[in-house]
Amino acid sequence: MNLKMTHLYLPLIFLLFIALGCKTEPEQTNKKNAMAPKITQTSVVEKTAEVQPRMKPFALTFNDLIEKGRLNKLPILTQKEIATYFVEAIDENLNEEYKYHLLDEIVTATNARMLLIAREYDNENTVWLCLYDKNHKILNAKEVYYDNAEGNYQVEASLKNDTLTLFMEDVNEGKYTEKYTFEKDFKIKQLTKNSK
Repeated sequence: MNLKMTHLYLPLIFLLFIALGCKTEPEQTNKKNAMAPKITQTSVVEKTAEVQPRMKPFALTFNDLIEKGRLNKLPILTQKEIATYFVEAIDENLNEEYKYHLLDEIVTATNARMLLIAREYDNENTVWLCLYDKNHKILNAKEVYYDNAEGNYQVEASLKNDTLTLFMEDVNEGKYTEKYTFEKDFKIKQLTKNSK
């Protein structure tokens, strides 16, 4: 009977050890997990909303407008267009000998429109950045390009990322830059004036 019991108890004891071993292994794993600090990885994805420029970029240089002939290749404004664009309010020296051009449209919004209006003449050229309201009335105009035959004063401009930079050269003041930004209603606001 001892031998029979040994054969009977031995497999039962074996099964008991297996059963206890299975229970204690997860318990030990749980104890290890409870004691170990939990490390979780979190990553914050920052969405940087790129603000799109509201204005069409441009560069006005002597080389582009005069030497390459861009200005004189543009259509000349008619008398009706000159009145429509309020050129008499923009150009204090309005003259029939001058040729006026619509150089480019920089902004078209529901509440405003911004245009580059140019004046061409034999020895003097000017471009204005003109702001009009929704009823097409002129609100303001800023000279953004100027050259003359004497060469004593010159203005060139660049508009990039809604920042207008004027590059100026004056016989008396030397070279300097002016920077401007635009408010929500597209009105111009000076940021800086720096000597070169």
